[in-house]
Amino acid sequence: MTTTVGQELQQAREERSLSIDQAAAATRIRPHYIRALESGDFDALPSVAQARGFLRAYASYLGVDPDPLLRLLESQESTPPSPLPAPASDSDAGTEIPQEASAIFVEVGERLKRQRELLGLSLDDVERHTYLRLHYLLALEAGNLDGLPSPVQGRGMLNNYATFLGLDPDTLLLRFAEGLQLRLAARQAAQPQPRSAARSRQFVWPAPLKRIFSGDVLIGGGLAVFLIVFIFWGAIRIFATLSRTDITPTAPSIAEVLLATSTPTPTETPQPVTPTAPPPLEVFPTQALVTDAETGAMISPQPISGVQVYVNVRQRAWMRALVDGVIEFEGRVVPGSAYPFAGEDSVEIQTGNAAALQVLVNGVDFGLLGATGQVVDRIFSVLGEITATPTITPTSSPTLPATTTSLPSPTQPVQVTAPALP
Repeated sequence: MTTTVGQELQQAREERSLSIDQAAAATRIRPHYIRALESGDFDALPSVAQARGFLRAYASYLGVDPDPLLRLLESQESTPPSPLPAPASDSDAGTEIPQEASAIFVEVGERLKRQRELLGLSLDDVERHTYLRLHYLLALEAGNLDGLPSPVQGRGMLNNYATFLGLDPDTLLLRFAEGLQLRLAARQAAQPQPRSAARSRQFVWPAPLKRIFSGDVLIGGGLAVFLIVFIFWGAIRIFATLSRTDITPTAPSIAEVLLATSTPTPTETPQPVTPTAPPPLEVFPTQALVTDAETGAMISPQPISGVQVYVNVRQRAWMRALVDGVIEFEGRVVPGSAYPFAGEDSVEIQTGNAAALQVLVNGVDFGLLGATGQVVDRIFSVLGEITATPTITPTSSPTLPATTTSLPSPTQPVQVTAPALP
């Protein structure tokens, strides 16, 4: 039918005594396209839509009704697709499938080459307009897939080349993809499969067991078992440590020791030591008898060398401690603290708040030094507490300011005449 369409067009042109060049100049259709229309080679035209347009314009120019020709063109039988290769056996799959793929690539290349020659283009012209390298064009026309960079780039080059030549790129791309699939199937069939037998003999777990022994269940169960074992081991270690621990008595505090211990001291009357008149000294006994709690017998006191004073702080206060006349401590004290002092002769305690300090001298509790806010100065020696009798210190009376006193004026001497004695 395509031949009938072409023959009618050719007869109409020859009846009007027109050449192909004259018809091409009048219709602005390239001469090779007119030749393709008259020869019935519609595959040489850029596309089906352009073939219909060229046919309508050419028939109208020749004075032929284009509608019957278009109906004949639409009713022409399409070219039957090439049959797919029959499934080959495993023995010849590696040889027949590559041959089929190569035949498809060669078919695509021949269509490109025939269309280029029909258009009267050289490979240099195609390279200049499509920016495709010459060796890539030769590989496409020869069906040499190995001459292309990659199958993906080969598809792009084929699309550009077919579009430039006016061919339908979709048809060529489908054939190209079919060849790629056959080529891939041939490669996969040629690869050895040594592990197929081993996989067939592999044990397959039932579905319920797969759900029970899944990876998450195994990991969670392992962690739970580890925690239980660790807790059990830690409990055993703690109980073993507690069973081996010996109870050690806690040492009593300094205040308890000083309050519970009483050390006898002899009572003597020390000589007063003052730069002026020696004041009388009042001595408080610090020696006490100690009774044994079990037997009830009296224990004789042991002589003590020096004086030991422990000060327990009850309130905040200022305190000064002199040991043998030398300042040992001076500053503010806080409640709960204790200060021990030891001297050879005496320990003197001075404070501005007597109720803040509790004093123990050689184990004897003297209690608080006084009332709240009372200023005290207490001296403790080996013989006991020394309380100095206050002495009257001379105080200077205020001196009156000096005033000027007028001197008496001189008087005239008075002559006294003594009476004469008879």
